[in-house]
Amino acid sequence: MQGSPADELVLFVLHRGDIKEFIGLSTRAMHLVNEHAGVEVARVVPVKRIPKTTSGKLQRNALAEALENGEFAEEIAAYDQAWSELHGHGRAAAGRIELQLKAIVDDAMPGKHIDVDENLFDVGASSLTLIQIHEKIDELYPGVVDLTELFDFPTIAELAKHLESKLQ
Repeated sequence: MQGSPADELVLFVLHRGDIKEFIGLSTRAMHLVNEHAGVEVARVVPVKRIPKTTSGKLQRNALAEALENGEFAEEIAAYDQAWSELHGHGRAAAGRIELQLKAIVDDAMPGKHIDVDENLFDVGASSLTLIQIHEKIDELYPGVVDLTELFDFPTIAELAKHLESKLQ
């Protein structure tokens, strides 16, 4: 994506229906790519048509250029609006540990709006992102949380509760 410090994975998904119906599909797509390929999806973009060559091959570069040129701005704005309406603003982080974990996750996943009750895998956290999150947690609480526990407690709220119980 333009202006990004590094390459990002963007999924373009053919969708012509109601944008609110697309939210569940996009969340599932991000989760599947993350689960099977181990990479974080930066954004899912609903498109009404996918450009192809005369022989039927996808023109991925044309999609990337269109994104960089802002041709999907309307679709992205509609998607973001529908996402906000569906997910609301969520519950604010409460308590010292939950606030710390929220800050760590926000830092590790810039540009994403992750609620404390949202599953990190559903919003596209990759294994590398989880390692980054774990390293920051380990700086604050050395040896208290194993990396594998991020899989057992995939929301900020669940992990905070687990961490609090281990500290008592």
